[in-house]
Amino acid sequence: MAGASFGMPRSLSAVLLFLLAACAGRRPSAPVPVAFSLPDSVVVLDGSTGRSLPMDEALRRIGEADIVLLGEVHDNGTQHALRGRLLASFGRLRPAVVFEQFAETHEPLSRPAGNAELESWLDRHGFDRRGWKWPLHRPVVEAAVAHARSIWGSGLSREALRDVVRGGEAAAPSHLRPLLVQAPLDSASRALLDRELITGHCGKLPAAMVEGMRAAQTTRDAAMARLLIRAADPGPSWLIAGNGHVRRDFAVPRLLRQLAPRWSVLAIGLLEREEGGALPAESSLGRYDLVLVTPRVPREDPCAGFQVRPSGRD
Repeated sequence: MAGASFGMPRSLSAVLLFLLAACAGRRPSAPVPVAFSLPDSVVVLDGSTGRSLPMDEALRRIGEADIVLLGEVHDNGTQHALRGRLLASFGRLRPAVVFEQFAETHEPLSRPAGNAELESWLDRHGFDRRGWKWPLHRPVVEAAVAHARSIWGSGLSREALRDVVRGGEAAAPSHLRPLLVQAPLDSASRALLDRELITGHCGKLPAAMVEGMRAAQTTRDAAMARLLIRAADPGPSWLIAGNGHVRRDFAVPRLLRQLAPRWSVLAIGLLEREEGGALPAESSLGRYDLVLVTPRVPREDPCAGFQVRPSGRD
């Protein structure tokens, strides 16, 4: 089986050999799509400066990147539709697409036979339609089926995540532990992630659970990074995941900088306007290379009746 020697690496040396091969060279810059128009309600911002960015410049950056990370607010249908259109626009690049929402795979997924089989195909590959509020993700899933070079799932099982929450990174699946050893969080990133986990769990995360939840987050990030590296040759690879996984400070981009330093990575956050219609704060924008700001989805207070779920989504 091609690539089997690094599909499930058994030792740190195996992982390093895999990464050295993956990072051997960079592909030539890709052409920019002929045209792409944004709805008037969507704003493109440069993450580092917070300034408005012409869509042509954003497209150039996307087209030139080896790895593109597309975040999301999970219940925002506008964002899923926007990512589907982006993927279709770059269809001639035939990117490999890694989905947080599918169960982890070690080989590309088979394709559904047609639209009539789409939902049964999702079920077979571990896409929790109820949990992910299907059909919100339909636009980006259909675009991947139509245009991706290959489709992969990175979602770890509840059982695997439960083991990590209880036992830390040492209890991560064996094929991910070497990546976590090779690219550990520094103390500043650990502290930042801990604060985000507590805030993201409405301040109700018990102190005794913080370390385990941090380990679960970094292990999920490692599963995504591993497949992005594996899938990123002979063309680009794209990630479809929540905004928490595409942050430059402690998530997948950090791992890729350490594990695949020669490849260019573009982290795109898809954020919402604030309650009063204002753009997100600069501190939020700086977590990403590019930011697409969409209208806010009306929703109930997420902290009302909130209960901690050790393997819950961010």
